[in-house]
Amino acid sequence: MESLLTKEELLAAVKGRQLGSADCLFNDVQTDSRNVSADKPCMFVPLMGEFQNGHKYIEDVLAKKASVILINESEYESKTEHYNQLAEKYAGVCFLLVENTLYALQDAAEAYVTKKCGNMIRVSITGSSGKTTTKEMMVSVAKAHFGTEAVAYTYGNLNSETGLPLSVFKIRGDEKIGIFEMGMNRVNEIGEISKVLKSRYGIITNIGTAHIGILGSQENIACEKRKSFAYIPENGAAVVGADDPFADFCTEGVRGKVVKFGRNVPAEISGVCFVEDKGLFGTDFELDGLSVHLPLSGSYNYLNALSVIACAKQIGIPSSDIKKGLESVASLAGRMEVKECKLTNGKKVVLIKDCYNANLDSMMKVIDFCGQLKNVGKKIFVLADMKELGAESAKSHEAIGRCICEVGPELVYLVGPEMKAAEKFAEAKDNISVKWFEESNDKNFEAIAADINLQADENDVILLKGSHSMQLEKLVPLLCGSEGEAC
Repeated sequence: MESLLTKEELLAAVKGRQLGSADCLFNDVQTDSRNVSADKPCMFVPLMGEFQNGHKYIEDVLAKKASVILINESEYESKTEHYNQLAEKYAGVCFLLVENTLYALQDAAEAYVTKKCGNMIRVSITGSSGKTTTKEMMVSVAKAHFGTEAVAYTYGNLNSETGLPLSVFKIRGDEKIGIFEMGMNRVNEIGEISKVLKSRYGIITNIGTAHIGILGSQENIACEKRKSFAYIPENGAAVVGADDPFADFCTEGVRGKVVKFGRNVPAEISGVCFVEDKGLFGTDFELDGLSVHLPLSGSYNYLNALSVIACAKQIGIPSSDIKKGLESVASLAGRMEVKECKLTNGKKVVLIKDCYNANLDSMMKVIDFCGQLKNVGKKIFVLADMKELGAESAKSHEAIGRCICEVGPELVYLVGPEMKAAEKFAEAKDNISVKWFEESNDKNFEAIAADINLQADENDVILLKGSHSMQLEKLVPLLCGSEGEAC
């Protein structure tokens, strides 16, 4: 069995020193002790945070036969005798002391990418909203062209300072293309993981207000997002929205080609000609003369598809494979899922479930989308707090209240303390029924579901949108009974 990195490669990458002299063999990397398995040799990387110290799980993973353990130098210095005893007891385990286990994980992943992925086409995708859906579209297009086994990509939501390194360690090395999502929760996180991946192609879906509570302004967000383009070579490309006010700022100094996508990019450049917005049932357009149906609803998903088309064309993927990939893409669980279902009152409705994440941009986009729907019954919104907005929270929730007024749904249920700011604007509109619930708990969800079942009728549209921690998905079985369990 070959190790992902040899001991010499790992020591050089993490700039560490070894306790003992055991050999280094691992083909799995984990930061969560619960994911360590005795079935395969694993490198365990204990992380230290404000409220957690992963080093306390080292003995647990040793019992599970972990083969390589990283240890913070500061942790070792505080418990030298303890760790020396562990190294003596588990003489076959490779213990490495490093200055910082998080940065060591990133440095090891960078070394692995350099070792294994020299011939792989590497694509990064980031943005304030739409990055996960865009990644899924790009993966679907890549699979249509290169084949399923030839595509590596972000696993689940592993897109962070730790998630991206864990994702790249799952690369086998014989894939032809790797597509990786980059998320951000702090300053320079994008910079760190960009250094790990060193993508040849990159997409920034948009610069919005997600994480503005952490970074303070859209300008600061743009400063961080553009770091995803830092390693693009001359034979690569940076893809940005033509109508994004930060497009030129994000592409300053890019060594590769700058490619812009958007509705207003001429067909002779993009190859795309818009045909019809089919509302709940996606978008029709032509791509180099081919008729394409994008099954994902919402004009913003059409824009995401345009970014994928622009990137795929730069890679050299033919239009026929782009069409095949886009037409076969499906909604991700919790992200703009559109389903027809029967309420417990017997009425058939359209349920739009978008409960995975929420920020001002994504919330306004889905509300606007629902407002443009035609030939439907009542529009019923259940909207919950948007998290991580910091000082911008009140202003952003007030903006949602104004947006509700403009769209004019018949019934609105607002959930969470932050949504109180939206209520005062929404309830000022006479033709909108607004109810506010301070907490997202079972009692309130039951009350909301009961009220909707009392008032909803055939062909009504019910939107569920809020940050994942607000747990709006719990409403689905309450609204739809056993049928909702599958939604």
